[in-house]
Amino acid sequence: MPPLWPFKKKTVAEEQSPVQISYERSDDHSAKALADTSHTDNQDFKAAMAALANPTLEEPAKPTSAVPEKEYVQSNDGYWYLKKADGSFEPEAYLKNDDGTFRAYSAN
Repeated sequence: MPPLWPFKKKTVAEEQSPVQISYERSDDHSAKALADTSHTDNQDFKAAMAALANPTLEEPAKPTSAVPEKEYVQSNDGYWYLKKADGSFEPEAYLKNDDGTFRAYSAN
């Protein structure tokens, strides 16, 4: 005969359904928050809305100057020459100063 089972049989307790919880939603807080438009009177808010009304991905226009920028090109002889609009160069040689400006070369 087999030996007796040393452990007692466990009884499974019947599960009880949890107590139903109900919540109440008060729309008073939401309504007050949506009705408050005091932030729209702020000048910073108005400026931001104006900026967002016309979005642009283009680079801001640079101020145009009436005088075209001069282009100096360094040659093999160590001097700088002024390049003309047609691609040719002025015959006068220039030296570059330490501050990045140019001055006409003079033999004196």
